[in-house]
Amino acid sequence: MKQISIVILILVAATSARSQNNASPYSIVGIGDIEKGHFDRTTGMGYAGVALSSERSLFNINPASYSALQNQFFNAETSIRYKGISYSGNAITSGTNSYSSDLVSKKIVFAIKVKPRLGLSFGLLPYSTSNYSFAAKKSLQGTSLTTDAAYQGSGSLNQAYLAGGYRLAKGLSLGLQAGYLFGQQQQEETIASGLGNGSLYTKKNVYINNAVFTGGVQYNYEVNKKLNIALGATASNKTTLDASYSLLVQDGTQTIENIDHYKSGYFTLPMTFTTGIAAIFKNKYTFAVDYNHQDWNSTHYAGSSYTLVNSDRVSAGFEYSKKFTYLDHQYERSFFQAGVFYSNSYLKMYGQQLKDYGATIGAGFHSMRSGLGFQGALEFGTRGTTTNSLIKENYTQFTLTLLYRDFWFGKRKYD
Repeated sequence: MKQISIVILILVAATSARSQNNASPYSIVGIGDIEKGHFDRTTGMGYAGVALSSERSLFNINPASYSALQNQFFNAETSIRYKGISYSGNAITSGTNSYSSDLVSKKIVFAIKVKPRLGLSFGLLPYSTSNYSFAAKKSLQGTSLTTDAAYQGSGSLNQAYLAGGYRLAKGLSLGLQAGYLFGQQQQEETIASGLGNGSLYTKKNVYINNAVFTGGVQYNYEVNKKLNIALGATASNKTTLDASYSLLVQDGTQTIENIDHYKSGYFTLPMTFTTGIAAIFKNKYTFAVDYNHQDWNSTHYAGSSYTLVNSDRVSAGFEYSKKFTYLDHQYERSFFQAGVFYSNSYLKMYGQQLKDYGATIGAGFHSMRSGLGFQGALEFGTRGTTTNSLIKENYTQFTLTLLYRDFWFGKRKYD
């Protein structure tokens, strides 16, 4: 009964924060802004940690990590994120449009160690977000004239997943995650009045879904009693997402078109891989470096002013874990983190490939009297540029994750 009450509390926390007000003009492209992290323990380390695992914290970045969870324990985590963005550039015409902020729930995940070598996890993770609102000039087809137009859009993609990590041999674990991406985007265009009886309004709803798969591997080698070296990698294959479109067109108050399903399409996700290495000294000090690559060139996705290009990210982080020993076993009380990251975005606009870079700090604490704990991460970053009338985004992000861990049915077995 105690476990069920805690799970209900976590579910309530996960659904309590839903306001989404942050806008990014770059999210008009494709499926929007793709999340660069999993809101797990790697967030405070600059998103580095594909080689890491833990007995009591979930590393959603790599499904192989679930094999390290403590036997016969149940884990649950939920995260909320606050993000504030300051915009700069010639395209910003009003002081009221130079800042936005939001507070949203970002994940709800569970995991259980069902066998000494096998850990399973399932839950819901964010994948991408689209939210924009701006005005621009629109060329009239067949003429040299332009007119005022307004664009708005919103929506998101989420991933429901089931994953497993299996310890194949001492120090070697394999993992597989099967996910299902689903979501909706709404795209609106309003062309200014003066061309007819009123403004021309177009609204498209795009419904996107399909399965995605990610494989993972981790290897931990004990160099000596004080030093461990861990290696990790994940890979996702090129995936085609199905898309279904509905359309509404109005000229003033008159409806011209209203079609529930006017076409089918697709959006291609590229082959992606992440590899990393970590050094753990005295089981307290961790140094980790990750490299992530996304092969967007192979998708051949482009528009009149942009194209999607290969994306690379380098992340590096440090963690200090404070532990105590009881009955020849070490237990973690808290940890403290810092990290940096730098990436070339997959979006290239007007010849400029957008950059995203920043720094993070984080901390986590575990209760010694119960299975509750929490971890938080603070991030400062910059994305974009003011060159060629583009927009630079300086952002501050705070993520708070609530953790619960408890023995789940049966009698505990000690190794």
